[in-house]
Amino acid sequence: MKNHKKINSLLLLLPLLMMIFIPLTAAANRSIPVNCPEYTHLDIGIILFDGSKSSIQELLSSKIYIKGKVIRSSELRDGEIVLYRMIITCCAADALPFGILVKLPAKINFYDEEWAGFEGTIQLLPFNEKLKTIEPLTNMIPTEKYYPYFTATKAAKINAPLKEYLYY
Repeated sequence: MKNHKKINSLLLLLPLLMMIFIPLTAAANRSIPVNCPEYTHLDIGIILFDGSKSSIQELLSSKIYIKGKVIRSSELRDGEIVLYRMIITCCAADALPFGILVKLPAKINFYDEEWAGFEGTIQLLPFNEKLKTIEPLTNMIPTEKYYPYFTATKAAKINAPLKEYLYY
């Protein structure tokens, strides 16, 4: 009899849990635009360091979505920020920031350490030596000395993802 009461209690809670969980899941999935693959900075870094021409061309010719934390710097031009994610290869002690220089759409402003999502395109530019002082960018420079430059067509403040760190 006790087991039946427990099962009935759980069955009564199930619709409530579904009402809470499903909208959160749907809201999280809506943040990625339709027909716009999501890449992480880790994905982009692997493609750049791997050097496969077909992978790079696919990345460069696609409309993509990225998300991360914002850093502003006096070394950047107006309307530019660095979007970064922390990458962990073993444990939290070895975490490194990997970032992408982002050209913002007009009249949008973000604060340091704020989470943001961007839809747009990426291109590769020759590395500007003055950007070496911005650590998340330095970590994304392959030996060919170019770096990813993301031109955002849409931008939005977002909530931090459930997993803030990326693991490699």
